[in-house]
Amino acid sequence: MPVAYLDLPSGVATNAKQNTPQRGHRVAPRGVPDPRHAVFIREWPSEQTSIDGDVGRPMRPICNFFVPPGLPAEAKRHLVRRVSTAIAAACRLVREDVEPPTGKRVITRWVLGFFSEYPLEQAALDGLMAFENPMVLESMEAAMQTAGKR
Repeated sequence: MPVAYLDLPSGVATNAKQNTPQRGHRVAPRGVPDPRHAVFIREWPSEQTSIDGDVGRPMRPICNFFVPPGLPAEAKRHLVRRVSTAIAAACRLVREDVEPPTGKRVITRWVLGFFSEYPLEQAALDGLMAFENPMVLESMEAAMQTAGKR
């Protein structure tokens, strides 16, 4: 089961926070072996954040995804695109044009996403290791078959 932790600035409206995990979940069956998910939202008041050494500056939203290994890059790309869009809408982030030193233009809303992959030997549900759990094995097999059809 994929898990995501969303770190958001405080003050995001409750209905916007409710929409964020739902919008991210709608993509999960296409790219994540087990479509069930858990999303934990943590809010950070500005006095508990420091950006570039300045306490109190607004933070950039961060999403940490904890997923099984082997998720194809396209599935990750699709998942992070959907979740980032939902977070940007919830936080009312505007697009910014940034020009790095290379001269290539990047359009961003500054939503950071990180993936941590956990091998089945490093995960468990109750007293059953993930590599022994038929729910996990069957969903991984189905995901691999779906990825092979693309």
